[in-house]
Amino acid sequence: MRLVFLAGSISVISLARIGYVAKGLVFLAIGLLSLLALFGFAEGRVTGSGGAIHVLGRQAPGRVGFGLLVGGLAAHIFWRVYQALVDPDGKGRSPLALIKRTGFLISAGFYTSMMLVALGALTGMAGSGSGWRNAGENMVGHSAGRVLLGVIGVGLIATAGYQLYRAWSQPYRKRWTTAMGIGYLHLPAAWLSAYGIAIRGGLFFLLGWQLMRAGWFASSDEIIDVATALWLISRESWGDLGLGVIATGLICYGVYCLFNAAFRTIDPVPRNQDSSR
Repeated sequence: MRLVFLAGSISVISLARIGYVAKGLVFLAIGLLSLLALFGFAEGRVTGSGGAIHVLGRQAPGRVGFGLLVGGLAAHIFWRVYQALVDPDGKGRSPLALIKRTGFLISAGFYTSMMLVALGALTGMAGSGSGWRNAGENMVGHSAGRVLLGVIGVGLIATAGYQLYRAWSQPYRKRWTTAMGIGYLHLPAAWLSAYGIAIRGGLFFLLGWQLMRAGWFASSDEIIDVATALWLISRESWGDLGLGVIATGLICYGVYCLFNAAFRTIDPVPRNQDSSR
């Protein structure tokens, strides 16, 4: 019985680390492709997760790359659902803790949409990553759907605020093992991660604000995805400087995910006391 429990724990830990790698690679690709486009390289493009997944998937022969992405993103979805239901982080059942745990389920839904893009490419079916906007367009046509868009928008803005808090307080440092080292790598890694988390939070705010506008004005034209947000930043708001800031931030967030894959302490056994994520 103990061997079965040990094998299950090792499997959960392995899936969590694999998931962080897949997630990190997607964000790295989004940022790197944007930087390449900024500096005029032909390989560059301003794109979101869907475009990044297609670029990453083509790096391996045949459809092997897409298969690996499907598996990696599925592993991350499993870890998010596990965090929400099993509560290995020991967040508890207070109202605030339940909100945070619900956020894991929302995150699982977000990465499910990314996995479906990779799965579509793997199976030869259409997978452009436009499901976000398509769903929003359907919701705009109904009063209840517009209210729901507003609620989702508020939720994204609240998430943005929480991400900015995490960037400032850096609770993730407590999760990194001493294998990272003290001072030599730990401190610069923490601030690099904070920058990436803050930039990602800023994107959440923009996406949430646009969803609120879509619900208020009953206009699907207000709904944007990450690719559109990056394009708007580079063309209508802050220009090349803004795109460079966001792109480097997404790269930093991708590196943060890889740090988690390598150094995060992952305990699959539920703990009784609350702790920082």
